[in-house]
Amino acid sequence: MADVRLALDQARYALLAAVRVPRMVVFGVVFPMILLVLFDGVFTKGSDQSVGFGGGTLSASAYFTAGITAFAVAQQAFTSLVVGLTAQRESGQLKRLRATPMPVWTFVAGQILRCVALTWLMAAALLLIGAGAFGVSLSAGRVAGYLVVVALGTLVFCALAMAVTARTPTVDSASAVGPFLVVMLSFISGVFVAADQLPDSLARIGRVFPLYHVADGLDGVLAARQGTGLGASDLLALAIWGVAGTWAAVRRFRWEPLS
Repeated sequence: MADVRLALDQARYALLAAVRVPRMVVFGVVFPMILLVLFDGVFTKGSDQSVGFGGGTLSASAYFTAGITAFAVAQQAFTSLVVGLTAQRESGQLKRLRATPMPVWTFVAGQILRCVALTWLMAAALLLIGAGAFGVSLSAGRVAGYLVVVALGTLVFCALAMAVTARTPTVDSASAVGPFLVVMLSFISGVFVAADQLPDSLARIGRVFPLYHVADGLDGVLAARQGTGLGASDLLALAIWGVAGTWAAVRRFRWEPLS
């Protein structure tokens, strides 16, 4: 129980540190909400047009709500974690933490819990904006399914972020790599542009990566007529990416500065 409490304390400290960084608040919290309002306001214009995705069709408003949520998950769990961990490592904080009696897993769990809490908060805010301002239909089953996909996507991107830090020797490199990968993948993963509107070659590449399966999973949830709408193929793909990312993170994560 003492270790669990320590992990929760680590999560609380990580949350407090995150909300005190203006860059994280602007790009991780405010920016996705602005994007949703802009995309829905500009591209739907209050119409009932539908958008195709891997499992069928849904309203354009619901599609953009799901897509921007997937983008927010990647921003919070991948970009912010890559930058944050690189900064802590290069400043010597991780080395000092590693030298303490604190179990390693409590620090890792604290970082993951921080990301899950923030992504759930963002998912809830984006769902409320989508439902309140753009008529996205919600139900208890859809909300539950939505949170499951967000949580699983967060775990996957956290694992990948920890693995990628082995290739980011400085904060500047982390600040370039993280946003670049997320934005590039967003365009081929059905986040900003519907996957069925992309060239086949790009669509096939996009389907390989986890961001596509987060976005497609959220699309499926909002398109469901009943139940949670969870898709087995997307959950399986995310589970595979999660295992691969965890394996890479365990092998490559470093506590001491690289530069």
